[in-house]
Parts: sequence; structure tokens; C-alpha cells
Amino acid sequence: MAKILFVDPDPVSLNRHIGLTRGNGYLAIGANTGMKAIKELSENPDIDLVVSELELPDGTFEQLFDSVRSSPHYQRVPFLLLTKEVSSSRLIRMIAQGVENSAKTPVSEVNLHFLISRGLKCRTNRQLAGVLEKSPSA
Repeated sequence: MAKILFVDPDPVSLNRHIGLTRGNGYLAIGANTGMKAIKELSENPDIDLVVSELELPDGTFEQLFDSVRSSPHYQRVPFLLLTKEVSSSRLIRMIAQGVENSAKTPVSEVNLHFLISRGLKCRTNRQLAGVLEKSPSA
């Protein structure tokens, strides 16, 4: 069963996303700041997907994203972004740096499930690519 980390400063949104995700059979945990999310990552090495709001109160979205991408353990974990501003230059920059997908908030249950499914498929593809990179050359 996949484990998903949600990061959102709004407790209502955070609890809604966790509840919807658990209702679809996934394990879900939450953090309301980027720093707490980094702590959750260190305590939960089995996280398969990170879904984060772009606007975090401690201004640590980029730190969170960089810590995921710089960690040998988490660099293959897909990162999905939720945001109110779908055309911001910051969002475009994050997608260019490797955010796999994004959605405008509030996100519907159907769209959240779709994003999670795509993100987990991306994780599977990255794991396969990692195995292929490690296999001996023919």
C-alpha cells in the first residue's frame, strides 16, 4: 500500500486530502509546514509520493523540494504541487526543476485520485529506471 505525505498549512484542506486518500486505500500522513514535512520524511523512509501546497507559511517549499531531490533515498519520489496560482512564475520554475504535476486548489476528489495515481505510476517508472541503471551492461 502506497504512503503519501501531504503538506498544507490549511488544516481543513490537509485533513480533507488525508481523509480522501485514506478512503481510496492509501496510507496518508500530513504536515502543515515544510520543516515538519522534512521531519516526516526522515521518520518515514517508506513515503512513495509527496503532495504539497506551494505557499507554505514558513517559506520552506523550496527547501522541502530540494531536500527530496537531493536525497539519494527520495530523489525518485514524485512530487505533486497544489496551488491557487496556476500561472505563477514560481510554479513554472518548480515544474522546470522537476515537480511532476500540479493542480489548482481546491482539488476535487476525482482529480486528487487521478493525480495520485499518475504520481505513483511515475514512481514505479523511476524505480524501474533505477534498476535498469544498476544492472550490468550487456
